Amino acid sequence: MDFTYTTKLSLIGIVGVIISIIVFCIWRKNRGKCKLERDACGLWRYHKDSQFTRKVAYKCLLEQAGAKAEKLKPLAVLTFVGDIGAKQYKSFGQLIDEVIINKSEIDEVVVVVNSPGGAVSPYGNVYSQMERVRDAGLKLTVCIDVVAASGGYLMSLPAHKIIAAPFSMVGSVGVMAFVPNLRGLLEDYNINPRTFTAGKYKRTVSLTDEATEEEVEKFKQQLNAIHRLFLEAVKKYRKDVKMEVVETGEHWTARESVELGLGLVDDIATSQQYLLEANRDRDLIILSQKRGFWEGGLLSRFVQGVIEKIELRLFGQSFNGIC
Repeated sequence: MDFTYTTKLSLIGIVGVIISIIVFCIWRKNRGKCKLERDACGLWRYHKDSQFTRKVAYKCLLEQAGAKAEKLKPLAVLTFVGDIGAKQYKSFGQLIDEVIINKSEIDEVVVVVNSPGGAVSPYGNVYSQMERVRDAGLKLTVCIDVVAASGGYLMSLPAHKIIAAPFSMVGSVGVMAFVPNLRGLLEDYNINPRTFTAGKYKRTVSLTDEATEEEVEKFKQQLNAIHRLFLEAVKKYRKDVKMEVVETGEHWTARESVELGLGLVDDIATSQQYLLEANRDRDLIILSQKRGFWEGGLLSRFVQGVIEKIELRLFGQSFNGIC
């Protein structure tokens, strides 16, 4: 068969497209696979988007001057900046994976927490991630520079030591739920909202329906059940805490909590103080996640800020959250 020049080019183009599709499919299939690989810091990396940064101990300056110092295992440093939805909980869990995999290479884990608390389930997940570190036999320290209240304090509880800056806020061991009722507003526009459920307590208090006294009481019972779990976590890890005081849901500055002997924190210091002292004779391995091209940009930060302001306006500190 005699092919024209144009026909040949068309066939080459079609074959090229097919090969490109096959290569793309293979890349897509293998892109998200987790595998162990050595990072430049000498630790094993399990998740592709995890990254390690090593800050060498400044004792090396003494060694260069002729002094001899013992080589100690590095200290892993993670940062958790919380919001109402604890949106960082998934990426934080991946970093905990890295810690667990490298536990034989790490001396201590320090988590710098900055969170006013928020929704129950996400912060409960972060609390469980912190327990993984402790259960792995690693020393766990929490540093609080600004605030670790409510869910932020809950996630801090598994730490062997809690260190807080003097004017940071701690505590708020309580639960709240702000549920505005929009029924009257809808009825002004001739909208009659109705919710149908199967199960007596499938829906108790809602945004649009009138709640009976029984439903309100059931809703309060659910909040009290969460509060009990919170208090049990406090009792489990903070042996010297004054439960009769902290269970009221109040918050204090870290210095005030120490002066009152509440047992919420162990030492008063900033994270910079603690890490600088630790970095004297131990390397710091700072764990974080790589950001995509569009992540963390000006537009994304603006949109996120608007969303958080709307959440605060509508729901206060949290909706069905620990706060």
